[in-house]
Amino acid sequence: MTGRELLEADALRSFAVFAEHRNFTTAAAALHISQPALHVKIRKLATALDVELYEREGRRLSLTAAGERLAAYALDCRRRADEFLRELHHDSTPTLTIAAGRGALRWVIGEAIRQVGRQGRRVNVITADRDAALAALRAGRADLAVIAHDPPTRQVEATQIAAYRQVLVVDERHPLAERRAVRLRDLDGLDLVVPPADRPHRRALTRALLDAGVRWQVAAEVDGWDLLVHLAGLGVGATVVNGCVELPDGLRAVPIHGLPQIRYWATWRLPRAELVGDFLGQFPPVAERAPR
Repeated sequence: MTGRELLEADALRSFAVFAEHRNFTTAAAALHISQPALHVKIRKLATALDVELYEREGRRLSLTAAGERLAAYALDCRRRADEFLRELHHDSTPTLTIAAGRGALRWVIGEAIRQVGRQGRRVNVITADRDAALAALRAGRADLAVIAHDPPTRQVEATQIAAYRQVLVVDERHPLAERRAVRLRDLDGLDLVVPPADRPHRRALTRALLDAGVRWQVAAEVDGWDLLVHLAGLGVGATVVNGCVELPDGLRAVPIHGLPQIRYWATWRLPRAELVGDFLGQFPPVAERAPR
């Protein structure tokens, strides 16, 4: 038995593994116990807490709201045990786990990750879209999540770390490329490379163009700022991205009047507040940053 296993309550550790796999057979194998034994542990834990911890959805198991909270608590306990053992063995370098999308990792928080790494922090990264990043945060798998657009709910701590103006990206030979800025109606008739219809950026852009009476056509649907710009560079169509995105040669970014800034939020749960402080300290007070 490892030092961490001795420091964690057996039932809590078992539930954390179950919550990770959502499958009794797989979780029992990971714990090196029988499936009936794991059933008994989870049932006793639920009875002691007087709540249901999971429910069946057809053949799938999912955690209840109480189960999600207990899973996060269990991972917090595991995290504290890991940190204690590192300190006990004179390794006081904590690990920071960040969940964020590809665009945020590349253009919004990349430098902050570099700086905390230079200060001796270990950084783990979970690449995830908004919903998956928040789910990782709530479940305790991530210490910090970085999300775009709307702030998270008040159930978690949050601060705005960046805001960028949206820009039209066009070939440098396009007539709009020489403009200092464009209005939404200037996009009328353009073929646009856009994210899939269920993405927040696509929904917001579609609403804004509809409200402005702008006619446009979908040239391609791709996910991620980098692919939007890549296809624009191939001449598939123009695109709209936020101003932090670096452009390849041959493209020009023109600020768009009439679209809101894209805001980025760092969010964390209170038990992990001490872990995220030095990372948040890497960001200056929020102000609009000029397109690159």
